[in-house]
Amino acid sequence: MRAVEISKPGSPEVLRPVERRQPKPKPNEILIKVAAAGVNRPDVLQRSGNYAVPPDASDLPGLEVAGSVTSIGSAVSMWKPGDKVCALVHGGGYAEYCVAPEAQALPVPKGLSLVEAAALPETFFTVWGNVYERGGFAPGETLRTRNARHACASAPRKRSITTPRTGALKSSPPPAARAST
Repeated sequence: MRAVEISKPGSPEVLRPVERRQPKPKPNEILIKVAAAGVNRPDVLQRSGNYAVPPDASDLPGLEVAGSVTSIGSAVSMWKPGDKVCALVHGGGYAEYCVAPEAQALPVPKGLSLVEAAALPETFFTVWGNVYERGGFAPGETLRTRNARHACASAPRKRSITTPRTGALKSSPPPAARAST
């Protein structure tokens, strides 16, 4: 398969196309034919030599992908070949194929392209972890965000069926703007 690797630390010019062996999913993983990959700060830091790749991660950059499931591991129950997903991966997203733990994949939201969906997983899982797992956000509670249009507001809305009182605060103008109005 084709992939993009970092030939040496440096600017974007150090990224180069290479041929790599297609990964095989472990029992709890899905194999995704990548249509788009997100570009994140760790990718840029890795490329510039300022981010050590964890020993169990792919040396290829790319933490977010979107595409189609092509095969599944023997223990996978949430996905089937052909499903359109976006996923948070442990590196390796800058390739034609990438594996992801099934629990770290999300269905591509209706109305979003695969390119748009590739930018969701990092933000979604960060918000989910902070709001629900660390913060203990529960049914009946109200969550207020500063900007409803911000991508971080998407995770609480996904839970709105069980947590109906989510909402956003309308941002007020900065103090200088308020003083002049």
